[in-house]
This record gives sequence, C-alpha cells and structure tokens, in this order.
Amino acid sequence: MPKIKCVNDENKCPNKMTINKKCKSVFQFDMKKILKKRQAEDDFWKKHADLDKEMKVVDDLFQKEVNNTIKHIDKYTPTLPNVGYIIFDPSKYNLNFNDKFDITRSHSQQLLLMSIEKNELEANIIFNNLMKSNWSPVFKDIQHILSNWGADLDSLTNSSPLKCQIKDCTKIEKHNFELTINFVSYNILKNNKEFSDDELLTLAQYIAKISFDNHCGQMINVLKELFTACIETAFQENDDTSIITFAQELYSQYKNTLFKMVVDLFLPLKGNTMKTIYTYLTFKLYKSLLDKTNNLSAFPSNIKEWFVQDLVNKDFFNRKPKKLLYCLIHLLEHIVIVFDLYTDEKKLSDMYDFFNYVIKPNGLSDSLKLVNILDQWRLQLFRLHVGHPVTTRQGRQVT
Repeated sequence: MPKIKCVNDENKCPNKMTINKKCKSVFQFDMKKILKKRQAEDDFWKKHADLDKEMKVVDDLFQKEVNNTIKHIDKYTPTLPNVGYIIFDPSKYNLNFNDKFDITRSHSQQLLLMSIEKNELEANIIFNNLMKSNWSPVFKDIQHILSNWGADLDSLTNSSPLKCQIKDCTKIEKHNFELTINFVSYNILKNNKEFSDDELLTLAQYIAKISFDNHCGQMINVLKELFTACIETAFQENDDTSIITFAQELYSQYKNTLFKMVVDLFLPLKGNTMKTIYTYLTFKLYKSLLDKTNNLSAFPSNIKEWFVQDLVNKDFFNRKPKKLLYCLIHLLEHIVIVFDLYTDEKKLSDMYDFFNYVIKPNGLSDSLKLVNILDQWRLQLFRLHVGHPVTTRQGRQVT
C-alpha cells in the first residue's frame, strides 16, 4: 500500500507563536481639506452675522411702531359702547344691569372694553395699559363684566341648578376671557385689599360654577389661577373653622360632581389653604363612597386611613353598583399621588392586590384605564423596591 505524503499546510496548522496584527492607517495631514472646511465655516458665520443685523433692524422698527401705538392709546380715552352691545339682553337676567352699572372711571371703562374687544391686538394693548396704570378693579367691576357676558349672578351662587348660567358664552373670544381673568388674578394676588373676604369667596363660587360650562371650561388654567388666588387670599391658614365651613358649602353644592371640581380647580395643589380644602373634600367623598358617614373625623389622622382594604371587605363592592368602584379608583388615582401613599409600600401593595381581586367579578377588568391606573401603582412600587434597598425601623425604605 503506497504511503500518503504529508503536506504541510500553514492555513490548517497555524503557528501558535504567530499573532495576527491589524495595521492602523497612517494619519494624513491634509492641509487643503482643513483650510477648505475653515473657509466654509467663516462664510457661514459671516452670513449669520449679516442676518442678525437685518433682524435687529426689523425688530427695532416693529418696537417703534408698537410704542407709537401705545402712546396713542395712552392719550386716547376710549368711548364706552352701549352696555352689553355684544350679547346683553336684560330680559334674560335677574340682575337689573342698567340700574347698577355706573362707571365713572376710565380704567373701569377700559376693563369692560377689554372683556368684549374682538380684536386680540387691541385687547392686549388695553391689558398692557391697565397693568401699567397700577389701578385695581373692585368687585362690582367683575360683576358688571360677568353680567355683560350674559351671566345670571344669582345662579352662580345658588346651589341649584348646577348648570352654568352664562348665556351665549361662545360669542366671548378666548383672549377676552383669559385677559380679564388674568388681570383680576394679578390684582388679587397683589393683596391690595380692594376685595373683602366675602367678595373673594363669592368670586370663588362664581369660578367654581363657571368651570362646569363646556366653553368656559376650556380656559380651566386661568380659572384655576383665579380660584386659588381668591381662596389663599381670603383665609388665614390657621382659621380651620372658616375653611371647613366653606369646604362644606362646596361639598353640599357639588356633591354629585365633586370629583370633577377637585381635579379641575385644585390640582396641582398650590397653597396650604387649597391643600386643606382638598383634603377635606376628598376625604369626605372617600368616606361617603365607602358608607363610612358615621365617622366624625373631618381630616385623616394618618396616611393609613386612605387604604380601602382596612375599611371594607371584598364583598362590599359586589353589593354596590359598578359605578361606585369606578369612581373610587379614579379618586384614589389622585389621592395616591397627592398624599404620597407610596411611602407605605406594603399597604399600597395590599391595596393593589385587593382591587385586582375586586374588579374581576365586577366585570371592570376589561377597562384598560382602570387596569392602567393599578399598573402605575405597581410600577411605582417596583421602582421603590429596586431603588430603595435600605429599610428604616418604621419599615419605610429610603435611599
């Protein structure tokens, strides 16, 4: 049998002592390329500088025109149009507008004009003039504007009907509404005592009712600012009796729509008085939903009073309409964040499991929104568990 000659194949049997090294490309200093790049940058910045000069000329011309317009307006005393020339109809309202409307100051005239001026630029010019004048409106000025907008002032403070009684409010331009409300808020926050405490609380009641209107509710941010300004200015922080009295009036008047009001007008909370009223309203609503009305406590004594599983058993919601459970979870969606129930991780985890058990027999597990709310709680709990490895003696995890 012939012998097979072995052929050395370096590809199949590489030398272990040989190391393949990758060759790096040698850096090439391309002077022409660098100069060309710098030239392009110089051209760009030169054009940019020329453009800045042109824009400055345009800005100066525009500012000069605006200043001339403002000077012209300063010298011009606006003529007051016929009262309610846009939407006013005396036959619709209980208030005798013509008898009570007695404007003698030009600033009051300008404020009324601003509230109905169709041209947004002219309305803004009036707003700037009023801001520079250091003048503050009185309560009757606000009533005159609301009445001219078509509001029945009696309905705005009456507990019934709940429907907002601003007639033809769609004829009010958005800038009229925002400029007027912003100007009033600014003057109340100046704390110049032009409004009495009773007037501020009456104005707060006006705002609460107006916020339910579909059209005016679109300007909820400016309404919220004015509502907060009225509340924080009218009350002393330690006057719990007066605060609870006012909060109880709100609860009695808006009991059926309380959840919408507290979300729209109170959140995010600004000021200690607003937080006190929010706590009172939500805790009272919370206990009412759980049939715990015999509890005389106006405020929760500690954070554990917010945990549902300690107050009711799992069969409680089987005997109640599905709507009750739906409202309760939505209420707790905000409570968990505002009062930071996450600080008690174990209790909140138990509440998460409790609701997961409850919503299935009630057929609410198909509601993605409710499931998402519960999942947000669980996600936050997971983040606490991962990000807070150290536990205090009280069982609270800290960083």
